[in-house]
Amino acid sequence: MTGPATGPAVTLPLPPAWPWLSPPARARVDALLDAGFLSDYALGDVLAEFERTVAAYQGQRFALGANSGTAALHMAMHAVGIRPGDEVLVPSYSFHATVAPLFLLGAVPVLCDVDPLTGNADLADATARITDSTRAIVVTHMWGHPVDPDGLAALRARGVKVVEDCSHAHGARSADGRLVGTYGDAAVFSLGARKMVSGGLGGVLTTDDPAVFAAALPLGHCHERAQLHLPPGDVAVGLGANYRLSPIAASICIEQYRDLDERIARKASVLTGLSERLTGLPGVRPQHTMPGVSRGGWYGYKARYLADELGGRSLDDTLAALGAQGLAVDRPSNVPLHLRELFTSTRLDPTYYVPGRPRPLYRRGELPGAERYYAESLSFPTTNLHEPCDDLLDQYRTGMERVLTSEVPA
Repeated sequence: MTGPATGPAVTLPLPPAWPWLSPPARARVDALLDAGFLSDYALGDVLAEFERTVAAYQGQRFALGANSGTAALHMAMHAVGIRPGDEVLVPSYSFHATVAPLFLLGAVPVLCDVDPLTGNADLADATARITDSTRAIVVTHMWGHPVDPDGLAALRARGVKVVEDCSHAHGARSADGRLVGTYGDAAVFSLGARKMVSGGLGGVLTTDDPAVFAAALPLGHCHERAQLHLPPGDVAVGLGANYRLSPIAASICIEQYRDLDERIARKASVLTGLSERLTGLPGVRPQHTMPGVSRGGWYGYKARYLADELGGRSLDDTLAALGAQGLAVDRPSNVPLHLRELFTSTRLDPTYYVPGRPRPLYRRGELPGAERYYAESLSFPTTNLHEPCDDLLDQYRTGMERVLTSEVPA
């Protein structure tokens, strides 16, 4: 008779984390370094090719590079006409950069709840918070799951501008095949860190609206770059920000867009395999995805943890036990925004922030969907899960079984 298993279930190392450079990308970078072409004040060949590449992939008229996703969000918020005192709806569960530029614009963030299954903005809750002062909504396609495009269209029909934060969702599509970034007035993609398209640090704004493009240009660019599209007198000194994208980052991203769909398919296959291995285990559910939806870059995999099925065992106890089995799992790094001090008091308000009206502050319990989503999320290392690794996923299944079917965490 075999005794209980000893030692951790997971003995294989995680695959290398994305991003990595393909030979063509390395060749592009080497050529720029050899030429000493490290910045571009205008719109040289590299940046022009990058913006054409992004616009073509998105099927949109305009793409405008930036040095971060946050900078691109600032340009987009400015370009859709957000002014001091305007209220802007933002989901409580998102990265802080989705809301932070609003303070630079003197706008009033109004947090809305999220769907506790997907983490995306609850558009019914957002709609209920619309007032005469509401100018826009900024939504994140959380972990690559598209926000309902029809719901966003209904908000636009009411005169609410829509800015999409697509930083988690390169190449994601709604159930009817619509590509994220095409649902609103402007969209933003982060091109930094471990995003599906990453030049190390960068961002890009896309839009079909020439007025949005023209308004974004002078905030993040000036002189030659902006004069290609706007009267010289309007843009000589810009509007105060220098958001130019590095040609090196742009050159890397060009190559990553070339095989983006193929890489998305491989990553989706891996994470679908993870879902299959989680299916049927007590106390956990695979990450929820609406039927027919494609998560594209699938920036994060958050399984749902159900303590009630495990006799009330806390997530922290389960994480400790899973860690002992060798699994690289954790809570998500994002805490709901309404629980952070910036949204529970005014102590951290910048001195330049003068919205002309009180902004709402929040207490625990006010946005229960966001709190539930965070409390029930079990995060897996998706930046390492881009290429086939069936043996590793099998070991993860074994480790999960050991922990979730035991009475006491081991």
